Parts: sequence; structure tokens; C-alpha cells
Amino acid sequence: MEWLNKGVGLIVVISSIVIVLLIATVLAMLLILHNKIAVQRLNFLGFYAVDAETHKRCAECTIGNRSLNEVALNEIGIKNGKVSFNLTDIYRQKNNLTSETRVVIEQRSSLRFSLTEKELLGLLVDGKKGKELKTLRLYAVDLTGNLYRGKIKPVHRLLSELLAAEKAAAKAAKD
Repeated sequence: MEWLNKGVGLIVVISSIVIVLLIATVLAMLLILHNKIAVQRLNFLGFYAVDAETHKRCAECTIGNRSLNEVALNEIGIKNGKVSFNLTDIYRQKNNLTSETRVVIEQRSSLRFSLTEKELLGLLVDGKKGKELKTLRLYAVDLTGNLYRGKIKPVHRLLSELLAAEKAAAKAAKD
């Protein structure tokens, strides 16, 4: 018993350190779990694709919902620099939805749509040197007004190729 009285300070220090480490571990696990599951986050993917039947180039855009909640979207679109292009009506038309139908991404699910070359060329902005292509971002606005966005570099590459081909055709027509 005498050894317990002599080492009581050391026992208190060690047990305090163990308790603090356990509390820190539990808080870190809760924070990681909260960030991975409970928080609404959307993933944005853009692909440079070719239609299997027609062999025409197109852009495949995917918006994924990682959270455990459904996300109702008010607007889906693409930003070219600072200019926004609302693509919600195009999405509704391609999926045979009425204009009153809400676009909802279910939990752990995604929505996907494709844009043709003509629709992609409509995303170009008229600038000082003709049509311009700046940083492309796919964005979504939910019903509460939260803005989610992500870069879509493969679609940017496809659109830059289309712009270069259009400029070359215009130059050839002039000559």
C-alpha cells in the first residue's frame, strides 16, 4: 500500500494523459464521420465522351451526392469564367420531365446528362477576340440556395478542340 501512496502523482499523470488521448481520438473519429457522411457534398465529374452509335463527340456530366440526405436542386449549369449557363431545362427535356418537376439527387446516388457539340458551343462567351473559353465549372444550386461547384477539365479540353475547329473552318471559309 505504501507504493501506492508514493506513486499516486505518477498514476494521476498517466491516467490523465490516457483520458485526454481517448477524448481526442473520439472527437477526431466523430469529426471524420461527420465530414464523410452527414455533410451534404456534391461531386462533379465531366468526361470527354464519344457517342457509340453516331461517333460524335459529347460531354458527359455527372453530379454525385455523397451524403445520406437527398438533395433537391433548383438549378444545374456550367460557368464559363464568370458567365453562368443554366442547363436545368436541357436536363429536364432530355429526361422527359415537366418544368414543374423538381430535380432530386437521392442519397448516395448521382444524376447524369450529356451535352452535344452544338450545346457545348453555346457555352462560349463573346469576348474582345471573338468567342472565348475560360475556366469551366459545373455547378448546382439546391433549394436552400447553397452553391456547389467543381471543375470539369475534360469538358474544357473538348470545348477548346471544338473552338479550334470552328476557328479553322471560319478561316478556311474566308480564304
